[in-house]
Amino acid sequence: MKQLLFILFFPSLLFAQTDSTDIIVQNIMKQQKIVGLSLAVIKKGEVTVNKGYGLANVEFNVAASNETVFRLGSVSKQFFTTAIMKLQEEGKLSINDSVHKFFPDAPETWRPILVKNLMSHTSGLQRESPAYDNFKMISDLGIIKAAYPLALDFKTGEKYQYCNIAYYMLAQIITQVSGIHWGKYIEEKLFAPAGMNNSRMTDFYPIILNRASGYMHKGDTLLNATAMFAIRPSGGFLSTSTDMIKWDKVITEKKMILKKESWEMLWQPFIKISNDEKSKSYYGFGWTIDEFDGHKFVGHGGANIGFRSYYTRFVNDGLSIIVITNTDEANPVAIIKALANYYLRK
Repeated sequence: MKQLLFILFFPSLLFAQTDSTDIIVQNIMKQQKIVGLSLAVIKKGEVTVNKGYGLANVEFNVAASNETVFRLGSVSKQFFTTAIMKLQEEGKLSINDSVHKFFPDAPETWRPILVKNLMSHTSGLQRESPAYDNFKMISDLGIIKAAYPLALDFKTGEKYQYCNIAYYMLAQIITQVSGIHWGKYIEEKLFAPAGMNNSRMTDFYPIILNRASGYMHKGDTLLNATAMFAIRPSGGFLSTSTDMIKWDKVITEKKMILKKESWEMLWQPFIKISNDEKSKSYYGFGWTIDEFDGHKFVGHGGANIGFRSYYTRFVNDGLSIIVITNTDEANPVAIIKALANYYLRK
């Protein structure tokens, strides 16, 4: 009876957590003019939030939900590094292999580049291939070979420099050693075991149920985002907040797809990102390792035209926050920080 009276007189306490989350997200969405967003919050293995805000499609007034399919952008990089680690466990490659093993006609200057340098943005390769074009379908190998004449920006392993060419190379390596296209390999070996049934390559042309439209602003005017026809391995996948929760469970438990030691190798600091002595920001293999207000996290952001995302795991706090949006000007990191401030203090 006392419990019933408590609920009757203080019903708002039951919904305080959700309401606070909604207020944080909706306020930032308004500030950043975010059209649609899916959010997942997992705390101590329990899904605290998994919902959509705003619109997945403005023209048809379709609400965003936890089943809305968004472009992940470079959040996808972790799938490629996981696939590489799986192939290493299968004995089909080593992350210490030279790229010349897979690209024997590559320039001699590329010989010191190891697979792990591709995974960690320490290859010395320039960021983009001169052949890349958002509006053209070009083979991964074509993109890679177009970069052959380019000089290295620095000695391999010397420092960190974000590099999308490297992830084209990882994709091509996956295709070579597995015998199937990298997209199919990742879908079969990673997504299927994890139960991620709504995650797939970012192909522009197929009909994909619940796919979000991308948006951008010109001043105060909302426009459809410029279409990206190219399939870009460095940002190669679509997913939902529900599927990413499943992925988070796999990563947290470390009981499937990879051995525990392989999982943990992915987010070990490999190279410092900044020259700032005070910085604690490092890059691992497809993951950034850093601290927020004294709390260690591993995470990664993503950006395609019309889409912005961020996935953060506060590893010592058992807290994961996933934000995926369909607006070019969105800054998911601001949402991550605001929610982290809230949930880490609960």
